[in-house]
Amino acid sequence: MIQSFIKKQFLLFIRNPHELLVLLGMPFILVTILGFALGNVMDGDDGAPTIHAKIALVNEGNEQADIQRFVHEVESMKLSANQKQMMVHTAKAMLPVTTLKNEVLGSKELKKYIKVVTVQPSKLKKVRQDDSYAAIIKVPNGFTYSVLRNALLGEQQPAKLSFYVNEGKEMTSEFVEDIVLEFQQRYSMFSALGKSGFINHSFTIPDIHVQGKVETVTKKKPIHAITYYMVGMSVMFVLYIASNVGSYAFNEKQLHVFDRILLADVSKWSYMTGIFISTVLLAFVQLNILYGVTSSVYHIKWPALFSFLIVTLALSLAVGGLGVLLTALNFRINSEQVSRFFQSVLVTLFSLLGGSFFPSGQLSDFMNTLGNFTPNGSSMSAYLKLLQGYGLTEVTHSILYLCLFSAAMVVASVWAFPKRGNLS
Repeated sequence: MIQSFIKKQFLLFIRNPHELLVLLGMPFILVTILGFALGNVMDGDDGAPTIHAKIALVNEGNEQADIQRFVHEVESMKLSANQKQMMVHTAKAMLPVTTLKNEVLGSKELKKYIKVVTVQPSKLKKVRQDDSYAAIIKVPNGFTYSVLRNALLGEQQPAKLSFYVNEGKEMTSEFVEDIVLEFQQRYSMFSALGKSGFINHSFTIPDIHVQGKVETVTKKKPIHAITYYMVGMSVMFVLYIASNVGSYAFNEKQLHVFDRILLADVSKWSYMTGIFISTVLLAFVQLNILYGVTSSVYHIKWPALFSFLIVTLALSLAVGGLGVLLTALNFRINSEQVSRFFQSVLVTLFSLLGGSFFPSGQLSDFMNTLGNFTPNGSSMSAYLKLLQGYGLTEVTHSILYLCLFSAAMVVASVWAFPKRGNLS
């Protein structure tokens, strides 16, 4: 008998082309539109996070004046002519501030990531209050002079740069901080060579090149916009299966089909079991069709097919639980309003929290946690991890949650389903 109920549900969907168009055609259209429209925003360069850092460079000193000051000091020292000439030649070639500005931060590799703005020292306070800057590099007065004395004369007091970061732009500020640290390490090496006496006429200042490359923090494969919205739209539209099944079941009650089933001495729990299993199967088929077609058209590869099927089955069970709960509530209040409310309000709310339209979890930890409590949000997190190359063990908690969610919905439907005397 349960097989007959399952067959009936499938025939209801197949004979309703409008529902099929909404459940299968609409997600694919939205994936295409959103994926291409927001691709540049989400993908960045090669799918990595987009970084555009605006850096303020505040120079409180005068590099050429510092060099001249050092040259005069060297010329007054009791050194041989060759030593003086070597130090003067090296001092005029170092130019640490110019190197930092033009060859490091202004290098060809980093220009697409960094914009350097030279700021007068008098405007430092104003710039620190400007949230558009990811970082501020302050070059103190006498910095170049200190660098030269430290590198060539063995001065123990090191030259220091002041570095201010914008806590609201954590990724970009850390990116710039790493570049400045690389710059400092190169000059520290140069200073060590100078103190050890390895610098002579034949020694030249090493070029400082920083290769600009942005990687995801976990070193995993980044998610492109098309891939993101393939998952987001699929886990959203699969929820409509539950509301449609609940509406179909209530229509059967209105047409007295359910009454005839009971008169045929068929248990109402057999009917509800058929509703649950058919909803699970319909959701499973819908998800596989959507993922299969989208993956084929846009050449998206699933690294672990078995793990994908497990997550899909867990999500289908959750949708099945929602289907029987909506059916029970419709029967209890003798109205289709529960399914309609779920379809028009709750699906949209779940989609916003779960991240179907945008990565809402990035707004705050609370939003991320809240989104993972929705069936679509939990499954979406699992799907995206699988697409990044994670294994089944990393998504086990999402699978268990979806199964527990399904069980909770089934238990709630048993409680909500009206007694035999209240079915009319």
